[in-house]
Amino acid sequence: MAKKILAILLALSFVFAFAACGGNSEDETTTAPVETTADPFAEVEDTTAAAIEDTTAASTDDTTAAAVEDTTAAATDETTVAGETTAAETTAAANAMPQSKEEIVAYYNTAINNAKSKSKSITSNYMKHAVAGEITGIPSALDSIGQSLIKDNMGEDDSKKNVTWTSAADKNAYFPVETETYASKLTAADVKDAKITEKDGKYIIRITTKDDARSENHKHGSGHAPKAFNVVLPGIIDGYIPGVVKSMFSVGTVSTAYPASTVQVTVDAATGNVLTANYMMYWTLYIPLGDTDVVLPFSTENDYTINW
Repeated sequence: MAKKILAILLALSFVFAFAACGGNSEDETTTAPVETTADPFAEVEDTTAAAIEDTTAASTDDTTAAAVEDTTAAATDETTVAGETTAAETTAAANAMPQSKEEIVAYYNTAINNAKSKSKSITSNYMKHAVAGEITGIPSALDSIGQSLIKDNMGEDDSKKNVTWTSAADKNAYFPVETETYASKLTAADVKDAKITEKDGKYIIRITTKDDARSENHKHGSGHAPKAFNVVLPGIIDGYIPGVVKSMFSVGTVSTAYPASTVQVTVDAATGNVLTANYMMYWTLYIPLGDTDVVLPFSTENDYTINW
């Protein structure tokens, strides 16, 4: 988990303790400065976006299905002898662009898991944090202090800028899903939207997960986003709030929620190797303080280059 986020949590826990000791505990809705984070998918050309929609729609289009059958039949007639499948046909089938949501998710899983386990190295280009909505629940007397702590810890995390991991241990530790040997366990049921297009011999795949509701028990490999993202886990956050603060000042158990988050990868169509990956994760942190909740909505963007 990012050092910047841990710094916020530790500092805020003492701010909350001060509030409980005699600060003004009247709750007031406050808005933290929101940093504008560029949409990582805005760089995809309009024609590419259109191609994504057209390609996805084609999977259920009867005329397209018929065309595929005709093409496959023709290829079989020319390359198959005595009913046997040739190497050329097998290769073509293996490299065929997936169409349905189930196929896209399965293809993505294979590609991104291979990136973690088989790539030569992975470079973290950057990690960026931003406030992703309205912050509520900070005691009004401490609003300026709380806002300053949050603002000072947004932006890029220098510890994840232009860092290359070559060992299996480091790739497992830092590349999503961090501390795990896999990069994705997504199923079609976890995915709100899955799209694909091809450009210049590369597949561009964009997957958006379904929302994960607020819980104190989110774990890697469960829910939706925790199966494929470096999610900020409530159990880890809770452990960074000093026990004395929690027991003496009514700081309750931390919980998190993960609104729909998106990962976009570029894959070499010929090899199936992931070349780039951009993760845009949204997460909301809930810190119970007495009879109210401090609600902190954040986004974390991670960008990677995979080297083969």
